[in-house]
Amino acid sequence: MSVVDDIIGTGEAVDWDRRKKLKRYSLYGLLVAMSIVYFFPIYWMAKSALQPRSELYSGEVFYLPNEVTLENFNALLFDSQFLRFYLNSIIVAIGVMAVTIITSTLAGYALTRLELPFKKQIAQTTIFSYMYPPILLVMPMFLLWFSLRLTNTYVGLILAQSALTVPFSVWLMWQFFQTIPISLEESAWMYGAGRMQSFFGIALPMAKPGLVAVAIFSFAVSWNDFTMANILMQDPSLRTLPVGVLFFTESNAVDWGAILSASALIAVPPLLLVYFLQRYLLRGFQLAN
Repeated sequence: MSVVDDIIGTGEAVDWDRRKKLKRYSLYGLLVAMSIVYFFPIYWMAKSALQPRSELYSGEVFYLPNEVTLENFNALLFDSQFLRFYLNSIIVAIGVMAVTIITSTLAGYALTRLELPFKKQIAQTTIFSYMYPPILLVMPMFLLWFSLRLTNTYVGLILAQSALTVPFSVWLMWQFFQTIPISLEESAWMYGAGRMQSFFGIALPMAKPGLVAVAIFSFAVSWNDFTMANILMQDPSLRTLPVGVLFFTESNAVDWGAILSASALIAVPPLLLVYFLQRYLLRGFQLAN
């Protein structure tokens, strides 16, 4: 190889390195820009919740608060029914999470392991029922719930919101149980274990990432639901957070301090749930896909 070829080869290597660095820096720049777009509303919400009301209603834009105060949180927690709304949301979300986990786990396991006619078609059809918007379900549901005296009850709202979460969760668990080898359960059966023993001893522990994914999904749907909670819970003392925050607005005034501080506190449980369980959540969705 001549000296000229060595120089040309070195030049191509330098160009390749430059293109590689440019591509990497472009990717970093894109990630930073996306992070700013994503986190700026969260920052603005937290900053505004800690601002004095005099600054909030001054009409000026403050990118940094001149003074940090907890007056918005004090007014929210001690002068309103926010804590009652918070308790209602936690009760309903935990109930929906429990109903969804139990129902979707048993249904997903049965559709995977038991000999049922058209079980593949049944599993695939459940995902289509998830496509219906809640407003189409809630009106006939209200008439049925009213006749059964389930309106203005935690049980009624838990069952109604579970109708939104169970179809997708059944499909998710059906996908997930297919990734667990049935040979493990067959080995247990050869040693005398029953169906329930192999389910609780082998299949259920291996399905933990799927259970976590279903739990977080159902909790988030219930926590953010407005339509079902607004129509089925007319009693003011039984309002959940999305409905309760709506009543911080009046016909001619909006209590921005209460709304922004409430929004900051509402975001805490889902963030903590995803932060501590993200490892199981990602693995569950990856295996299901």
